[in-house]
Amino acid sequence: MFFNYIGVADGKKVAALIEGATLQEATAQLRGQGIMVIEINPARSGPKGALRPRTRLERFLTPHMVRKAEIEQAFRQLVILLKGDVAVVESFEIVAGLNKGMLAQSLAEVAGQVREGSSLHAAMREHMAFVGPLPVSLVEVGEANGTLPQMFTYCVNLMEQRRSLRNKVLQAMIYPAIVVVMGLGVGWYTTAVAMPKIASVLDGDLEKLPAITRALLGTSDWVIQYGYWVILGPLLFAILLLILRKNERIRHALDHLALLMPLFGKVSRFAANGLWNKTMALLLDSGIPVVESLDLTRRTLGNRYYRSQFDQLIERVLSGKSLSAGMASTKLSRLSPLSDSLIRVGENSGNIDEGLRFVGDYYEDQLARRLDLLSKLVEPTLIVVVGGMVALVYTGFFMGMAAMNAAR
Repeated sequence: MFFNYIGVADGKKVAALIEGATLQEATAQLRGQGIMVIEINPARSGPKGALRPRTRLERFLTPHMVRKAEIEQAFRQLVILLKGDVAVVESFEIVAGLNKGMLAQSLAEVAGQVREGSSLHAAMREHMAFVGPLPVSLVEVGEANGTLPQMFTYCVNLMEQRRSLRNKVLQAMIYPAIVVVMGLGVGWYTTAVAMPKIASVLDGDLEKLPAITRALLGTSDWVIQYGYWVILGPLLFAILLLILRKNERIRHALDHLALLMPLFGKVSRFAANGLWNKTMALLLDSGIPVVESLDLTRRTLGNRYYRSQFDQLIERVLSGKSLSAGMASTKLSRLSPLSDSLIRVGENSGNIDEGLRFVGDYYEDQLARRLDLLSKLVEPTLIVVVGGMVALVYTGFFMGMAAMNAAR
């Protein structure tokens, strides 16, 4: 039997499936794994209630409403059921019952179409296209060679890698972002609140005040009148970039420029290299042909410059070149030189996937180091900037006071 449970492990709430002969045995297994069980119940064999088919509007909204974490959790549940020799249709129905909303409806629709005789990958392509082309292709391979549990495991690993990479970037940027906001807040308070009060004390002839004091007063007047542009300016610029990125050529140029930026360019390169090397390794290890693996890997990349290089690489391989020779003829050999070397070695040894997996780990480690460096650089930089602003205000104020006293 399968049981769905909610528990706490290492201080975090977890919810998943577990197999056991009885409820007591399943509970004992969880306790043995160090999980404190909050709730455990037999898994239902079908969806909760009658799940109606999604409307056209709901199908349009599904990719925006279903979170990636929910998809990853559903795939983990499918892995457990499929490894327990539960039939595909019943597995999808059980997982639909464990989930809710549009994801549950999508899973139930897939189960219904498979029950009518459709292949699983075709049903997923029609009803769960929001999971992306890569998982659907892996499922197709799994259906062909009878390794569906392994393919869903690969899907979970890919999702976990992307989530880990995204979390590393977010965690590294949260602290600098907070410090930047605080720095802007201090700057606004200094110029828009403190300076007008200082100006009321320095009520003499402005021409007799030192240049630094006049500059501070002028800056304060500008911030009071036009300070909203400090917020609106970056916001409008970000909106303009989003609009411009809809043009493929402009997006390609912007993505290329992002790779060339000082400090941040390496972050972009390390992130892209870690993602494509690990994705390619998993696809090759799952038995997908090289050209199809390259195409699926290309689709996972958000950077258009990297995508264009993969387009060239696919053309070279289709024309008869080896993977290493094709890579050497593109900019990928410069963007990811370690991949170029290990692919060449892997072609001779027959272990390309192992080499790519090693390279992916290496670039993820370099990404973590670079993000750590950036977060450490932001703090002293902003301390100097904010401290300089405060020092400038004090200097301007006391020099102004000294000039007023001398004039008297």
